[in-house]
Amino acid sequence: MTAIRVIFDGKSFIPQQPVSLPSRAEAMVFLDQNDPAAQAALDKDIRAYYATSSDADDNAWGAATA
Repeated sequence: MTAIRVIFDGKSFIPQQPVSLPSRAEAMVFLDQNDPAAQAALDKDIRAYYATSSDADDNAWGAATA
């Protein structure tokens, strides 16, 4: 998929080449294509990333709101 805009660390940019973010970074990426298979693969990768990593802030929020 082609990213047409990336928002990272409060900055928005249009990538001219593949984007690599630091470990545990969060970014919002807008895509130019409507490719259901590619979107499903991206969704699977994102869900796997969050399912396998633990975040102290998320855990504290979950405990406080449970």
